[in-house]
Amino acid sequence: MKIIISVIVMLSLLLILFFTNDKFDRFNPLLSEETSFAIVKLNTQKYDNVTVYSKDGKKLNYKLSFGGYDPNKQFVQIEHKGTYVKNIKYIKKYELPPNIR
Repeated sequence: MKIIISVIVMLSLLLILFFTNDKFDRFNPLLSEETSFAIVKLNTQKYDNVTVYSKDGKKLNYKLSFGGYDPNKQFVQIEHKGTYVKNIKYIKKYELPPNIR
């Protein structure tokens, strides 16, 4: 019985650690919230597979998908935890980190 419980616990931990899915990431205690930046397409409010950059201008190894509210803006600051997007804010080009512009 102990072996079965141990296997279930280990499989659950592996699922949480290795699957990057916004539903897992939202509640994953091992991930911290971070702020990133992106340049998105104009004339749309649904952004899929957007390349995001850290505050240092480094490209993150995953892409985000999220909805927007202003199709005329192109530069976005994103608060996220892994692939779970908590909040977005449209910003001006000069507010982007220099090596992303």
